[in-house]
Amino acid sequence: MASLLDEVLNAHGGLERWRKAGTVHARVRTGGLLIRTGVPGNRFADYRITVHVREPRTVFDPYPRDGLRGVFERGSARIESHDGEVIRSRPSARAAFFGRSGLHRNIRWDPLDAVYFAGYAMWNYLTFPHLLTHEGVKVTEGETWPERGETWRRLDASFPPDIDTHSPRQTFYVDAGGRLRRHDYVPEVIGRWARAAHLCANHVQAGGLLFSTRRRVHPIGPGDRSLPFPTLVSLQLTDLRVEAGVPRIEQ
Repeated sequence: MASLLDEVLNAHGGLERWRKAGTVHARVRTGGLLIRTGVPGNRFADYRITVHVREPRTVFDPYPRDGLRGVFERGSARIESHDGEVIRSRPSARAAFFGRSGLHRNIRWDPLDAVYFAGYAMWNYLTFPHLLTHEGVKVTEGETWPERGETWRRLDASFPPDIDTHSPRQTFYVDAGGRLRRHDYVPEVIGRWARAAHLCANHVQAGGLLFSTRRRVHPIGPGDRSLPFPTLVSLQLTDLRVEAGVPRIEQ
């Protein structure tokens, strides 16, 4: 009997197709309260993104300005030129959000902070549900959830420490067709109090895989309901394209 994860994988293109995928490309327009207040100059307003499916690597171009790109790769963050010259880098980017060094990040992020946060987040988002098949990720089916006349099913996931992600425990809500409609997590680099509901809509296919192209992140209120305001992050994806095979590292 197929598990809920199997159904979700099939609804999003099937595990074999995900295993053959190398990179996901898109144009992204970003907004919301967190982006406006946390990222200097809203440098993530409009950019192109490349996400590597088989390894944690995300490239933002341009960032933080024309002629440069931001790269998240296996826990590190860097700014580099298009010919690969490293301008700035931070090998253990997550650690900078905690302890004494993390105090000023409650007010403002620097470009490497933003590359790390957006890099791992977009890698998570654009590789779902393949993300849940990584070694060490444990997935169970939770209780159903009523949502505006629909019944959504829930996948509860536990992530190991070696995967860059929002929090160790997360919940994914899917509709009757197995499509991702909501994703709950605590973005710990922002604060362990920050319970977020990431709403997913406008699903499209690219390379046989299914992606949500309109995303809105809202706070979670009483009864685990998402609050209508404020919109913490908004994402609009266009020009989605999937390339198969082993990705070529940009030079």
